Amino acid sequence: MKKNRLFAPFLMLFAGAVVSIVMYIKQYNMKQMLIILLCVLVVFYAMGCFIQKRVISFMKQIEEKEEAEKAAIEGEVIEKENPDEDESNSKEGTDQQEE
Repeated sequence: MKKNRLFAPFLMLFAGAVVSIVMYIKQYNMKQMLIILLCVLVVFYAMGCFIQKRVISFMKQIEEKEEAEKAAIEGEVIEKENPDEDESNSKEGTDQQEE
């Protein structure tokens, strides 16, 4: 779960680095660079937070679904074991009645 928390800052820093390099190559002046960089960092941080929340909610849904399936499988195994025991008990009961 701790790795999921690093998604938004990583996305923000990556976008900031790309924009900084492009603006340096295109020879923007310092004031323009800082304003654009600030806007890019804020926008990509907000996008990263949104994406991060969606991914975490999807992961929780998947985990809940897996747990439900696991519980259902365990329930089926228990149900299958019980009829076998009942059949063996009924066979033993008929054997005892015949004697």
